[in-house]
Amino acid sequence: MKHAPRLSEQSHDIQGMLKSGFGWLTTSRFRLLTIRDEKLAKAWLAELLGTGLIVSAEQVGKAKKKQKESGPLDAVVAIGFTYSGLVKLGCQETGDHPFPTPFRSGMGSELRAKLLRDEYRKWCWTDHEGPGGGEVVHILLAEWKKRGAASRLPAINPSAFSVIEAGDDSDFFDANGKLREPFGFRDGLAQPVIRGLRDQDGGSLAQARAEAGDLYDDRLVEPGEFILGYRNEYDELTFCPDVQGWASASGRFTLNGSYLAVRQFEQKVDAFKAFEASHSDFERANGVSAGEKLMGRRKDGLPLSWKGNTNVPVSDSAADAFRYRVEDADGFMCPKGAHVRRSNPRDSLGIDVQSSIKSSKLHRLLRRGRPYAEASGRQGIFFIACNADLERQFEFIHQRWLQNRRFGTLESQDDPIVGSQSCPKAFTIPGEASGGELSLQHFTETLGGGYFFLPGIAALKFIARV
Repeated sequence: MKHAPRLSEQSHDIQGMLKSGFGWLTTSRFRLLTIRDEKLAKAWLAELLGTGLIVSAEQVGKAKKKQKESGPLDAVVAIGFTYSGLVKLGCQETGDHPFPTPFRSGMGSELRAKLLRDEYRKWCWTDHEGPGGGEVVHILLAEWKKRGAASRLPAINPSAFSVIEAGDDSDFFDANGKLREPFGFRDGLAQPVIRGLRDQDGGSLAQARAEAGDLYDDRLVEPGEFILGYRNEYDELTFCPDVQGWASASGRFTLNGSYLAVRQFEQKVDAFKAFEASHSDFERANGVSAGEKLMGRRKDGLPLSWKGNTNVPVSDSAADAFRYRVEDADGFMCPKGAHVRRSNPRDSLGIDVQSSIKSSKLHRLLRRGRPYAEASGRQGIFFIACNADLERQFEFIHQRWLQNRRFGTLESQDDPIVGSQSCPKAFTIPGEASGGELSLQHFTETLGGGYFFLPGIAALKFIARV
């Protein structure tokens, strides 16, 4: 494939999850399926395709235009497959266009555990046998629907699959309809805008540009960073693996797909609240809590450097229009080791603003996870990140930024929220008279993780019948 297809002509084949996070659908459930019978599994997949629940980016866009107020669609599903899941369902990669090594080896493998600096793994599920243990899963099934709506999913035959579930998130929406994760922070902010896909809604694009001003383009990222077969930030076509038996004039099997880096985190809410309470004097003196310093944002979603009125509603686009280098180079407002600064350093790591922004666009993730709660009382984040290059995007961020104990000239400190389970943990707040170093405990635990491939619609139909 020498030339990228037109994204506007392919949106009918791109799963809707790449277009939208389905924020109007306030209930979600994530199921991890292990295939027990390949023939029954493909029959179930064909039945699922017949329900119309797996929608395309084109369908999402059209529905939004028709029902901007009430929200389009009352239920949607997205589905992805591990490498071993594709093999079980009869999809064999070709020798000329194989799948990339991270996807083939799996997040759960011993190799990826070392590369990701994952220590003390004790997982419930994974995509490959490895040091963390856990059941090896083959399919990720994500379902979003309106609260109270009945599920239209075909019954999952226990002879075809074994199932691991993460519960719904309906209790995590506040009175204003905004999603908040279990620690109480606004969730889903700082998302990249995919050029040609997420920015083709007309009025909403103009409004977002007006709200963010000159900083809007900091979020605008080429489609090849998230969708296979399109030009990326290097102005190169993203590599598309192929499978045997696939024959399509439009391109290879993986065209219009994406790789998903998935992790299930349990959040220690009581421990986090106790930490904030033990530093209540800090909050009284500074107007923000110690927990907000760890995260790098206020709980209402505003940046810690926000200079406007905090009592006036602010759009997500405006709240995301900020940089670090000029206003907060030393981290006096948002500490250098804060979670959001590590996961998206914006303009702070290069030799100047523009080179830093350009560099950060090479390592962006499109997040599609949700908070979850289970009957047992366990709650947390079911993290899903869409990316076209697992090594350059998810693995780079996880290894070089989140787990890097020397990030931003720090010493012996990793991410305060999702860092490793190593001890002791510390976090520095610049400008504090005492030196600003806080002792931390572990606020999250990883329960499972894996790499999945999110196929295009045509590829899904191929999988169901190969």
